Amino acid sequence: MDSNYYNANLGNKYSLYFNFLRNKIKEYNIEPCYIYNMDKKGCLIGIISRLKRVFSR
Repeated sequence: MDSNYYNANLGNKYSLYFNFLRNKIKEYNIEPCYIYNMDKKGCLIGIISRLKRVFSR
């Protein structure tokens, strides 16, 4: 297993991240309808003949 993945998989880092995220959501009063799940490929906006993305690689 790669050491970067092992080090990133520590419970306290997850807790710190989600506490930080929760505080920012409260600070800026972000409603759940404005929260989206995105990965490193970006946001898929449609499939016509090929996949299209908002962000390029």
